[in-house]
Amino acid sequence: MTRALMIGALTALPTATHAGLFDDLKAAVTGHVADFQSRSLPDQVLDSARVIASGQFRTDDPGQDFAHTGKGGLSLVTREGDVFVQLHPDVEIGLAPDLYLYLSMARGIDSEERFAATEQIEVGPLVKGKGASYYSLGALSDTEINALGSVTVWCKRFGEFMASTDLVVPGE
Repeated sequence: MTRALMIGALTALPTATHAGLFDDLKAAVTGHVADFQSRSLPDQVLDSARVIASGQFRTDDPGQDFAHTGKGGLSLVTREGDVFVQLHPDVEIGLAPDLYLYLSMARGIDSEERFAATEQIEVGPLVKGKGASYYSLGALSDTEINALGSVTVWCKRFGEFMASTDLVVPGE
C-alpha cells in the first residue's frame, strides 16, 4: 500500500476511531516504557515476614502466548498483623502496559475468559514487572485469608491475561 493510500484509509475512518486508536497507541507506548523502566528498580522484600501461603506462576496456561506470560513465585505473608502479597526475586512478567495484581477466591484462573467469569479483588498496579515487590492487603481475618484461592497478573488497559497461580498453604 502506498503512503497516499494509507493516509487516505486513515482519514476515511471516523474521528472517534482515530481518537480511540491513537489513545490506545499512546497508552501502549507510554505503558510499555514505564513497565520497562520499572524493571530496573531495586527489589522490595519484606523482612521478618511469616509465609502463610505460596505459589508459582504457571507458564503454560491457555490464556498465555509469547507476549502475555509470567513466571516466578510469590508468597502470601504476614507481618505485624498485616497481610502482604510478596512477589519473589525470580518473578518476570511479559512487557505490557498497565499491569495489575488481582486476588480471587477462585482457583484455576488460566485465561481472559476464566478471569472475567470469576470475582476478582483488585490489589493495585504492579510495582515492577521483574523482580521482588510487595503489596499490602491490610489486616485480614483467618477466614478471609483461607478464602483466597489465586493471584493473577492482568493487563488492565487491554484486558489481557498475563499469569496466575493458585495459593497453597504450607503442608497441604
